[in-house]
Order: sequence, then C-alpha cells, then structure tokens
Amino acid sequence: CASPKSAADGPAANPASAATTDAAVEGITDASADDASSPMDLDAKLSSKLSSGKFATKSKLKSKPSRRPMSREELYGLVEDMVTHNFGSRLYDEVIRAMDDAALICLGRLVDGAPGCVLVGSAVGGGGGGAAGGAGEEDGMSAEAKGGNADGGGADDDDQTPTTAEGPGGAAPSLLLAMAKRLSGADWFTARVSAAGILPAVYRFFSTADGATAANAEEVRRELRTLYKDLSTDDTPMVRRSAAKNLGSVVEAVANLPRTAASLSTASGGGSIEAMVTQPAVRKIVLEELVPVYQNLGSDEQDSVRLLAVAASGSVGYALGCDAELTSELVWPVVRGGCQDLSWRVRHNLSKEFATVAGSLGFTSSEYGAKQTEIFRSFSGLLQDQEAEVRAVAVESIARMAQLGGPDLFQAHITPALPTLAEDPVMEVRSKLAQAIMDCCDEATCAILTDRVVLQDFKPLLEGFLNDEFAEVQLRVLTKLARVSHLLARMDTVVGSILAMAKAINWRVRDAVSRLLPHLAEARGIAFFEEHLMELWLKLLLDQVAEVRFGCISGMSKLLSVAGPAWMQREILPHYLRIYEESSSYLTRITIIRSFAELVKDGGGAAYGHALLEDVLSLMLKGLRDKVANVRMVAAQGLATVASGDEAIWSARVQPELMARVTEDDDEDCKFYAQVALDARA
Repeated sequence: CASPKSAADGPAANPASAATTDAAVEGITDASADDASSPMDLDAKLSSKLSSGKFATKSKLKSKPSRRPMSREELYGLVEDMVTHNFGSRLYDEVIRAMDDAALICLGRLVDGAPGCVLVGSAVGGGGGGAAGGAGEEDGMSAEAKGGNADGGGADDDDQTPTTAEGPGGAAPSLLLAMAKRLSGADWFTARVSAAGILPAVYRFFSTADGATAANAEEVRRELRTLYKDLSTDDTPMVRRSAAKNLGSVVEAVANLPRTAASLSTASGGGSIEAMVTQPAVRKIVLEELVPVYQNLGSDEQDSVRLLAVAASGSVGYALGCDAELTSELVWPVVRGGCQDLSWRVRHNLSKEFATVAGSLGFTSSEYGAKQTEIFRSFSGLLQDQEAEVRAVAVESIARMAQLGGPDLFQAHITPALPTLAEDPVMEVRSKLAQAIMDCCDEATCAILTDRVVLQDFKPLLEGFLNDEFAEVQLRVLTKLARVSHLLARMDTVVGSILAMAKAINWRVRDAVSRLLPHLAEARGIAFFEEHLMELWLKLLLDQVAEVRFGCISGMSKLLSVAGPAWMQREILPHYLRIYEESSSYLTRITIIRSFAELVKDGGGAAYGHALLEDVLSLMLKGLRDKVANVRMVAAQGLATVASGDEAIWSARVQPELMARVTEDDDEDCKFYAQVALDARA
C-alpha cells in the first residue's frame, strides 16, 4: 500500500512502459480522490485506461506519483474476497496468518527500537475505533499511522514529526497503546483477531524497564488487560478463538514469568516456581482478572475456543505459583472438564500439553495425594480414548508423567493400559508408544523407574514391537535399545528378534542392528559375539547400503573397549585383512580402511597397545599406495586422525609415505589430504 517508486528512483527495463504505468496511477488517483473508489474499481479503471492508450500522449508527469493508501479493513477485505472466493477458506486462513506474523515481526522491531524503524506522529490520541479513511494522507501513510480518528479524518501535516523509538519524543509507548486500542475496537473482526495476538507483546513492553518508565505505566497495563477481557467476550467466535489462543502468552506476560510454561515444566526444582509470583499485587491480578477469563473460555460453546483455552492451563498454573490450594479450585476443574469433553479436538489438544498442565498444578505433597491420583486417572482415560488421534498424542506424555508421579502411580494407572495400546490397530499409536517406552528408559527424561519395572512391564512390549509388521515401530525400539543394554542379558527373546532382523529388507533396520551389535557383545559377552554375532557383523560390514556399513565402522571403538586389543588383533583383524586382499571393489577397501581409522582415532590404538597400532597402520599405509585415488584419499584422511600417535612410528613409517604422496601423487585431492595429515601432526 506504499507509494510506488518513480522512474527516476532506479533503472527501468522499459522506460516508456514505466512512464505509462505511473501516468495511469496518477490519473486513477486524481480521478478517484473525491469518490473514494474501492481498490477493485481502481484496478478496473486502470486496466481500461491502459488498454485504450489514454495516457500514451500525456506529456507532463508529476515527480512523485502517489496511490491512495489502503486501510487495514480494505486490505483484509480484498484478501478475503480474492482468496476465499477463488481458492477456498483454507488458503485465506494461511494468508491471514502470514499477515499477522508479519505484523508481529514489525511490532517486535518497534518494541526493540530496531534501526530504521520509524514512528510517525509526536502524539497519538487514545481513542480509535474503526479503520481510518484515506483523506488528508501523503507519502503512502495511512490515517492510522498518523493517529486518525474513527471517522476517517487525517492529522494535520504540521503535526507529523517522524520520531524514532528512542527519540526525545518518547512516542513508542503512546503509539503502541493507540495501535492496540484501534485494533481492539475495529469493526472488522480480523483486526480484533490480530489485536489479541499483539497484546502479550505490548503488555511485556510496558512491564520491561523501558516501558515501565512511561507515564502511567500501571494504568496502561490495566487498560491492556481490559482490552483483552473485552476480546475474550467478543460476539465473534474467531475473536474469542484468538483470545484463547493467546491466553497462555497473556497470563505469562501479566505474571512476568521468565519462560513459557512448557520450558518451566521441564526445569528441575518446583520450589523455585513459587518464588516467581511473589508480589501480592501480581497474584491478585491473575486471580481476579485472568482466571475468570480462563474459566469462561474453557467453557465456551465453541469447541474451537475450548480446545485452545484448556491448553493454556499450564500457564495459569505457573502464574499462580503452582499453589495446590488455588489450582485445585480454579484450574483443575477446567482440566478435568477438558478430559471429559464431548469434542475429541478438545481432548486431543489437552493431551498434547497434559504433562505440562499436570506439573503446573503443584500436587506434589502427600496432602494432595488424592488429587494426584485423580490426575493419573484422567490421563489413563486419555490413553484409552476412543479416538486414535487422542491416544497417539497422549502416549507422548507417558515418560514425563512417570517422572512426575513415580513408580507407584505409574504401575497403578498407566501400566494397565500399555498392553492394549501396544496392540492398537493404528500404527501411529504403536509407533509413538514404542518411542515413549524407550524415553522411560532414558535417565535424562525419566530417571525414576527401576530395572524391575523395565523387565516386568516393558520387556513383553519390546518383544512385540520388534516383531511389528511396520519398520517404523521396530526402529523406534532398535535405535534406542542401547539405553537398556545392561539388561539385554536377561532379554533372550529380544536378542533373538534382533538377530533375526539383521536380514531385514529395510536397510534402516539393518543399520540399527549394526549399531546395536557392540552393545550386545557388552551385555552377553565376547564368547556370545564370537558364536552368534561375528558372522552377522561381517555380513553387515559388506552390506550394499553405505549407511549400514557406516554403522559397523562407528561400532569399532565400542567393540575395542569391550573386547580389548588382544582379541581385536586375534579375531577381527585377520577377517578384515582377508576382505581387503580379496575384494575387487574399491568401496569395500574404503570401508576396511575407515574401520581401522576408527580404531586408532586420536591415538586410541596406542592407548590399547603398540602391536595393534602397528598392524592397523600397516594396512592404512597399504591403502595409501592403492591404485584407486579414492582409496588413497580415504587412507590419507584416516592417517590425519592418528596425529597424536607414537612419535617413533610416525617418523619412521607414516611421515615418509605422506610426503611421497604430496610430491608424487597424480591426484590433487590425494595431495591435499596428505598435506592435511602432515599439518595435523605439526
């Protein structure tokens, strides 16, 4: 909607065409200044006049042709007409969302005082209703930017003094408040939808050091809360939906929480949460003004509003300081109603945030043990929901709920639902359950479940997942099974399934098995590896898929730490040397060299014995003289990782070979990597 560039501002591909277009714009602007034609009419007039050649003979053009600025309501209306009628409502929603995101980015730059972000107007009126008109506007600025009133009148030119966000005029707080008022009181619902989205950012600005210094900052914050409460009771469902969508951000801004509820739920130390809302005035505001809004939106007649409101329960709980006495009366009834809501979309959205919500309620003491039990019963109901979408989302919170409630509540309310979920007819549910089970075995996520729980409750589930018909379910377990490698010695069926999957058609399954075999050797012992795993290991080493071969390469260091250098030199190296000598494929020789480089990386081989290091270096030096340039290059790269090895071996054997490659090799890449290896040693 800004003024177009004149032809003098830059080179034009076709000067005549540019002049004609500028003239057309000028003519349309002059002709429509009085009748205030709509943008659609302007486009029609422009097309007709261009086709008739009316402007071809116009000799004198203004230096700065201007186009009538378009108000926000006209812009949104034009987008709605064009997109909805021609492409459908889904594209319209995405376009509006993109426009709102762009507006929030501009608002963020305005709040931060970014360079080049200029505020227009030395003073802004507090009122503002509908869109500003186009009269009395110049240089592409709308009446909204100049503080125009609701009836379309523009400000005088003398009052329009550009002021930066950090300028002496201090116009930023006034303009932000005026913008929030104009959008909140606009006639067009899209403006009010956007107002609900920007209010949290504006409120945080007036809560920061810069915004708090503005005159009547407390009064401004009170007015912003009033605007939000009015939007939450708007007659238009889309506006209430936007208010519910941003409810969590508003609550966090008012309570001045340092982080979002999702990040607070993963932080350790619940006692620190209570100290975040220590000011009695702040807690009073949350209790008296925002909690009623939360409860009203949570019981709205539109499920699209309720599903967003219940998801903000975690923010409300943390804003109340995780005070169990308050949350049990004000927050938990809304959460319980969301778990039993007739709309599956409400249950689905609540399931996404259930672990965060449960952690914000503060039912950690024995005094509220009954409430905590009620929470787990509700969660168990979501796990057994009749809608697969709800079940699939709910199982993602199993690990965090186990950490929150402990082994007793986990086994009493969650464990009984797991066998049914493991046999769910929907593959996505089984896949996410397998991921959740492995997350329960991760100490970083859930460190409270014992090995007894894993062996008693999880082992039958793991056996079923590894035999699932879908590779995605199998991979969820295989890629994380190393977390319970210390228990594989007591999981015979699981180990048998892993060995059978080494021949799977899906290469990702074979890759996961190749990375798991060293852990099996650690759990079952080297004798088990020699008897059952050696053949599979060598077969996967020669797999036709490179990623599977890389899995065996990456497992060499783990196998060395488990078996020791003597066993590696006696059992593994002869097989690898035989494969290298007999192979006619340069890719196989590259795989062997990379495996040996992994053994001695960063001097690791020297730490386990010089005999192993010498044997490995002998093969790598042999690869440095290979007839294929790719093999020589990989050998040079591998020798660069042995830079911290034995000095005598390096000076006597490795350095002369690398210098010969630098001076004699015909391939430039081989020369380069040989020099890199020499530089690494230096």
